[in-house]
Amino acid sequence: MEENTQTSQFTLEELKNQLEDYRKNKSYNREPIPKHLWQAAEYLAKKHSIATVSKELGLRYSSMKERIYGPPVSKNKVRKKSPSFIELKYSQPPSETPITVDIENKKGSRMRICLGSNTDIASLIKSFLSL
Repeated sequence: MEENTQTSQFTLEELKNQLEDYRKNKSYNREPIPKHLWQAAEYLAKKHSIATVSKELGLRYSSMKERIYGPPVSKNKVRKKSPSFIELKYSQPPSETPITVDIENKKGSRMRICLGSNTDIASLIKSFLSL
């Protein structure tokens, strides 16, 4: 932000009066605040605090913060994706005791597989997950 002497010489009270005059005399309701008033508010926020200046001048805290620090960075930019492939290593157990595997896909469908000695688990899971 470039500071000129006019911007940096405002006190909080003087800027409050300037903003009140601007608000009374603006042409239409949603007319943006002039740049020099924002710059003065930014300068005072660095000198005092964003909370103090925004409260005193009737400006949104989030707008002041964004003007000083820039737009917020989204924490959700990198979304975790579900794996498209999961490798299950399976070898037949030494005993003939059956093994039970429960699987659930993204749609909420469930499948229970009871593995015996000749079960082709890979093709069963592949068929189920492609539903």
